[in-house]
Formats: sequence, C-alpha cells, structure tokens
Amino acid sequence: MNEALKDMLTQDAIIAKQDMEASNIILGIDAANRYLLFGPNGQSLGIAAEESSGAGSWLIRQFLRNKRPCKVHIYDQKGQQIATGKKPFRFIFSEMSALLDGQIVGRSRRRFKILKRKYTIEVQGGSIFEINSGIFQIGKQTFDVTRGNSVVATITKQFEGLMKMAFTQADTFSIHFKDNNLTLQERCTLLFTLFLIDFDVFEQR
Repeated sequence: MNEALKDMLTQDAIIAKQDMEASNIILGIDAANRYLLFGPNGQSLGIAAEESSGAGSWLIRQFLRNKRPCKVHIYDQKGQQIATGKKPFRFIFSEMSALLDGQIVGRSRRRFKILKRKYTIEVQGGSIFEINSGIFQIGKQTFDVTRGNSVVATITKQFEGLMKMAFTQADTFSIHFKDNNLTLQERCTLLFTLFLIDFDVFEQR
C-alpha cells in the first residue's frame, strides 16, 4: 500500500471538506464532487475528487443526480492517485466499492429499513460492519459504524449554518476511527462509505 495512503488511514480521524466550484454555488449547476482531506490537527492529507470526463459526465450528473455511476479518486499531496471508490448506477439501493491497486478490498451497500438509514459494509477477509442511523436528525448528524455490539467508527456531518446551506451544498464530514485494531483495508472502505453517505443523504437536499 502507498505510504501516503497508510499515513492518511492511520490518523485517528479524517476530515473531508467539500470544495465547491463557483458555478455550483452561483448558478446551482451540479459540478463533480471534490473534497479537501485533513487530519485531526488540521494537517493537509490530500484530496478526493469525482472523476470527470467532459460534457458526457456533466449531463449524467444533471439527469441521474446522486444515482449516477461515478468514480471517486483519492490523491496524495503530490497529486498521485492512491485509492479509488467505484459507485455503479443504482436506482434505489446505492453502493460503493473501495479499490486499492485496482483490486476491490471492500464494499458498502445501502439497505432497506423503515425510519432508518441502514448500510452494510463488507471488507476483504470477512469483516462485516453496519450503520443504522435515524432519519430525523437536526444539525450535526452522526452515523455510527458497528461490528457486533461495538462502535468502531463514527461518520459525522457537521451542520454549517442556515445561510451557507441556503446557497451551497458545501459540507464538512469526518470519520473518527475508535477501534485501533481496524485494518488499513477496513479503514479505507469506511472512508469511501463517508463519500457514499454524502451522495445518498446530503447531495440532493
């Protein structure tokens, strides 16, 4: 595994701040997602960006919205691509796979559950995690990642204020790793789960 990715994934927390293009903010045009990645002390770790391939991908974003197929690449501070998340088209139950060196190491899937947002996360080697989050959360919204009866990580979306929310979709997310025994493959899959939750829950509000 790339050393920069190892350094990123061994942080106690990763903060992903959405970086919005001016066209998105001013005109309401849905531009490709881009996130600035930081460590818990504010140090820059790199970026994550949705792959864009010109007018075709732009049209897909406008018509399919958050159901669109896409790839989200993670880059280190030198601009080197170090991991990829692949999201196929799904009309109802979305999913995203985490890829390292072109190989799938884990997959997150949304499941049906009344009055809950439920996800199951499967990681290479047999690890299975779940997220069960209530849909009636105001302000700071949390998504606890559990294995068995233990919370191993928490994904959080921080409320940014009414005026900012009125004019842009720019959000700040974080994932806090609470289990020091999580493998790098598990942490990578959970990081891409954060991006999947952004697509599912917050992109089309």
